[in-house]
Amino acid sequence: MSDQLPAQSNDVVIDASSVNESASSESAGANYEIEARFAKASEMVKRNMLWAAGAGVLPVPMLELVAITAVELKLVKELADLYGADYRKDLAKAAVLSLIGSLGSVTLGKMIAMSSLRAIPVFGHAVAVASVPALSAAITYAIGKVFVAHFEAGGSLLDFDSAKVREYFRSEFANGIKVAKATITPDSAKNGAAA
Repeated sequence: MSDQLPAQSNDVVIDASSVNESASSESAGANYEIEARFAKASEMVKRNMLWAAGAGVLPVPMLELVAITAVELKLVKELADLYGADYRKDLAKAAVLSLIGSLGSVTLGKMIAMSSLRAIPVFGHAVAVASVPALSAAITYAIGKVFVAHFEAGGSLLDFDSAKVREYFRSEFANGIKVAKATITPDSAKNGAAA
């Protein structure tokens, strides 16, 4: 087979090798853009995960849960902007709350109970500070991962179906607990400083 293909029955000839090189170059550029966007999205998830952990140490019971939800909505907005998806706060809030609700009453009850412990002087605050930041960071991590995957696939908030991603969300929540513990615990800070 020839490397030259006739464009039409006229005398114009297209060099197939230059077309393939051009397509290959465009494909490499597109892959670089996708990788760069994914790296930026991952950085957004990590940064907001840390913000959620920080919100988890607020001293007023239940206030930190409001602050954590605000961080998660901010993350969804940032990701929607990055991927060029339309953002509507009402849809984002419904999606985030539905995902959080899919964790079940035991996990949510634990988080609310830990938050409420802040009302007990010294002991309660210490227990809450030890657990709420890691849980909130893990939830934010999972929400971020779900929306990155959804937006990468070309989805939007309008077609987001939390029921279809619940298992993925739960598995990312489990991963998020590991990531949060490795990222926000004092031992990880010491190890990171030594590296």
